[in-house]
Parts: sequence; structure tokens; C-alpha cells
Amino acid sequence: MAWVDTIPPLHRSRRRAITFVCALLFALASGLIYVYARPPEYRATARLKIAPAAMVSEASDTKSTPSVGTDATSFLSEVQILTSRPVLETAFERLKEKGPTPDFGADPVAEIQRSMRAEPIPGTQIVELTADSHQQGLVAPLVNTVIDAYREQTAAVYRGSAVSSYSDVKDEIGKLDLEIRAKRQAVDAFRAQYDIVSIEHKENDVLAQIAGLNQSYTEARNRLAKAQAHLQALRNSIDAGTLVVRPKDDPVLTDIEQRASVLREQRQELQRRFTPAYLAFDPGAKSLQARLDALESQLKTQRATSARAALAEAQAEVAAAQTANEQLRQDVAENQKHAQEFATHLNQYKALQQDLDHLEGMHRAALDRQAKLQASEKQRAPRIDVLQAASPSLEPYWPDYNRDALIAVAGSVLFGLFAAWFADFLSGPQTFPAFPPITLQHSWLPMLQGHDGIAPAATLTAPETARLPAPAPMPRQLNDAEIAALIAAAKEDNRVAVLGLLSGLSADEVVALSWEEVDLADGMIRVAGAYGRSIPIEDPFRGLLAAQRERQPGATGTVLRGRGGISVDAQQLREVVQHAAYDAGLDYPQEVTPPALRYTWLVFLLRQGLRAADVSEIAGPVSHEELMASMEIHSPKTKREAHRIDRVLPILRQLAVRQ
Repeated sequence: MAWVDTIPPLHRSRRRAITFVCALLFALASGLIYVYARPPEYRATARLKIAPAAMVSEASDTKSTPSVGTDATSFLSEVQILTSRPVLETAFERLKEKGPTPDFGADPVAEIQRSMRAEPIPGTQIVELTADSHQQGLVAPLVNTVIDAYREQTAAVYRGSAVSSYSDVKDEIGKLDLEIRAKRQAVDAFRAQYDIVSIEHKENDVLAQIAGLNQSYTEARNRLAKAQAHLQALRNSIDAGTLVVRPKDDPVLTDIEQRASVLREQRQELQRRFTPAYLAFDPGAKSLQARLDALESQLKTQRATSARAALAEAQAEVAAAQTANEQLRQDVAENQKHAQEFATHLNQYKALQQDLDHLEGMHRAALDRQAKLQASEKQRAPRIDVLQAASPSLEPYWPDYNRDALIAVAGSVLFGLFAAWFADFLSGPQTFPAFPPITLQHSWLPMLQGHDGIAPAATLTAPETARLPAPAPMPRQLNDAEIAALIAAAKEDNRVAVLGLLSGLSADEVVALSWEEVDLADGMIRVAGAYGRSIPIEDPFRGLLAAQRERQPGATGTVLRGRGGISVDAQQLREVVQHAAYDAGLDYPQEVTPPALRYTWLVFLLRQGLRAADVSEIAGPVSHEELMASMEIHSPKTKREAHRIDRVLPILRQLAVRQ
């Protein structure tokens, strides 16, 4: 096909050029006037290092001493003070003393404060002080003057703070002296009133006396127990017939036993020398026997007397021990009340002594703090070092005239182009005086041989080409969410139509589908006719057909039927699909038609690389124009054989799994 066009008239290009130039000049003039009409702003910057005044921290206890350190927030506070109103007022007064100052309005200090910024550098004690102003010669002196005013004010504040700190510590020490003196007098008076020698119990007479009584009472109880045990042992021995002898009776009994032993030896000697009959008549032997009997009787009497005396002494010892124990018990009971009262007074004395120790600790801490303040006066003083003073500003930092001018030029060019296009848009399409014929050569026309062997061409004039019909739009393609919503919204009897269109049947084939073509056992639909083919069916389509078959056993004829069992035609099929689209709430439901569902399935096949020659074998009747347009949009370059093409939409398999 060849096209022959004419060149636009010259006055149209001239009009575009004039519009472009006028718009360009207008925008360029406006932009440059705006750029260069803005007053320049100048900036001066200085850097200074601020070490705030150190603080003397309080001692944690009476034994530790206060330390000197700086607070992390003190630096940030100093940064705020640097641009505070008092400092700026002092700096402004000094600027007025040095010479005339520009007019800052009714509140010059507030105006200066808005133009200045103090920004700390993170991780350091360095502050960057910046001033912005339209006055080129003002910014640098202003920054330097503010720094000088800040240094003097900081020094004055520190001197006043130091004097106040000394006075506060001195007053605190004086008050503590008075309190300690009064507390010490109260402690001494309390100790003298209740005769308290020391906090230790052993050093006080009352507690020492009660301690001695308690010890004596314990010893008396021990003696009583021993005496009672000794008395009981004597009684047990006497009852058992065991010999009981007092220690002091031992010499007498020993002498009698020795004498009796001598007489027994003499008698034994006589018994060995003489017969018993002789000894019975011998006066010496009789006398010896009489003396031996007398000594034995005396020994027996002496032992009985010693036992009775020992028992009496033991009873007397028990009685004496009981008397002493009872007396000591009464003495302890009488002194117990005095001991309790003294212990109460002693505890009160300890509390008073602790209060006195606490006051003395506070006094020592105050003295240490005073000494620390005096020793660290220079160390605590704030230090302000100017690392970089503000220098005169030679060039404005804002605005950047060169950059803004380039932006204005570029914007003016774009505005001119837009104006030229807008002018063409308002003028409407161009009309030409005449249309030359347009020659269309179609390869499908029969070649009619002329006398020169060249086939004559079919010609159409321009008005005739304008009357040619526009190409038909492609059907709508549904996504997976729309397919699922459409199937869910369709009635159960109408889902057969929707699933049939999404499984490869055309609208006419769905309407004409009969039960003889459905093979549920093999899961196939065998379409008869010119485009006969086998279409595999899976759940949910297969299950839906099986359920319908169970409800209508032995049914014949078409599968899809409307009210009264009448077969559905193409128009009713279209209504079924669009009603389901409306019920599903799809966007633009009027576009959801049987061709759209079939087109969605066809696109699924083409995207897998189905060859054009195999389309009719799988999809049945497809127009040549629709096939070519669809393959141009959706078919990849790599093609695949028909047996490798999946014919079931993935969303249908997902719906079957969900069911």
C-alpha cells in the first residue's frame, strides 16, 4: 500500500514560528526578571569551641570526696545561650556604638535572632555560628560581635556563680557548726543524766552489775545441781549397802583396819602352830580374839557413823545451795527492770550519737567541697576558643543567579514549544484543497493481464478510504481472580456454559453440546462436526457434568437447557455469561461475553507457544484475523507441538483443589 501526501502551507509553519518566538520571549523575560530581581543574601560563618563551666558533684558518702566534671547537657544549653536575646541585645548595642546600622524594623533583636543559627557539630564541642542578611558588610561584624558578647556574658555569669557557690558553702558550714554544737551538748547531757559511760555494755556499771548477777545465778544453779546429785548418789549407795566414807574419816578407819589386820595375822600364826582345842583354853589366844572382835566392832561402828555424817553434810550442802540460788534469783529479778530501762536509754544515746556522726559527716563533706571549689576555680572556668572568626562575605550564597537563569531559559524553550503545539491544537486539523488518489495493491486480487503484462490496480479515493470500517477491538481477557469470581457467581446450571467456554468450546458448540458427546468415564468431550476434536475435561467441569448427569439419569439431547427444559440459544448464552459477570461485581461487566471467555482460553494456549497450524486442531473454529492478531500480541517466538500444550487453565485446577 502506497501513500501520497502534500506539504502543509507555508503560512502554517510561519504561524508556529511566530507563536514559539513570542512565547519564548515572554517566558524568558518574565523568568530573567524574576531571577535577577531577587535581592542577594550573604552569609558569614564562624567556628568556636565551647567548654562549659564544670560542676562540683556532691560526695556519695561521708568518706568520699566531691569530684569536678561537666554535664553533657551543659554544652547544648550553652549553644542555646549563644543566640539568646540577651546576648544579641548586647551585640546590637555594640554594633550601634561602632557605626550606623541598617533598619531592622520595630524589633531589631528578633530580626537578628531569625537570621542567626548556632549548630553544634556532633561528637565535638565545636559550634558553627552562621548569620544571613541582605547587608553584605553586616554579617561578618555581627557574628564576631555576638561571639565577643557571649564570651563576656559567660565570664560574668561564671564569676557570679562562683561567688554564689562560695557563699552557699560557707553558709552551709556555719549552719552545720551550730547544729553539731547543739547536738553534741544534747548527747553529753543525756549521757550524764543516765550515767552512760560508753556505748559498750561492759563499760557501764548497771549493765556490768546485772551481768555479774546473771553469772553468779548461773554458778549457784550449777552448784545446787551438783549438791543434789551428790546427795542422791549417797542415798543410792547406802541403800545398796555400798561402803560410804567421808574423806576426813579415812585416817581413823585406816588405823583401825591396820590394827585389826595385825591381830588377824597373829591369830593365823597361832592357828598354824597350835590346835583349835589348845587355842580354846589358851588365855593369850582368847585375849587376842577378844581384841580382834573389839576392833571389828569399832570399825563397823565408825563406818556407820561416817556414812551418816556424809549424808548429813550432803543434805546441808543442798540446803545451802538452794538458799543461795533463791537469793540470787530474787536479786536478778529486782535488777532486771533497771537493766531494761538502762538499755532503752542506751539505745536512745546510740541514736543521738548517730545523728551527731551524720552531722559531722555532712560538715566534713561541706569542708571538702569548699576546698575543692577553691582548688578547682581555674579548672571549672568555662573556656571559649574561636577556631575560625567570621570573614567578610564576598559572594552571595543565595540565590545562584547563573543556575536559575539556565533554568529560566530551559523553561522558556519548553513553554514556547507548548505554546506552538497548543496553537495548532486550537486551529484544528488542516484541510487540503484536493485529495490525490490512493493506490491499494492487494495480493489476493486476480491478476488481470493488460496489453503490457501489468495487472491493473484497484484504486480508492481518499474520501472512500475514510469510509473504511475501523478494525474490530480484541475481546476482553479475564485474569484468574475474575474467572474465580465469575464461576462462583454463576448459578449451578449455568456454570456448565461458563466452564465449557473456558475449556475450549465455542459459543455455538456450548449451545449444541449433547450428552452423546460427553464421555465422563474417559474425561473427554468429543465434538462432532467440521471441527471435530476431543477436549479433555477435569474438575470442576467434569464434576459439575457428573452431578448434573446424576440428577438427570438417562437424559438425552443438549446438556445446556433453560427454563422448562428448552435448549439455550446464542443470545441466551450471552445473557447467562453477562448476568454472572454483573453478580460477581466485575469491572465493565458488559465486556464479559462468551467470545471473551473463549479468547481468555485461546490466549492461554498461544502463550505456551502453540503453532498456528495446530490451533484449529485444538481450539476449533477461529477466524484468520482474530488468530493473526492474537498470535502477534501473545504468541512467543519459540513454538511447541500440540501434544505438549496444556489445555486446562491453572485457575480451574486450583478451584478443584479448593473444593
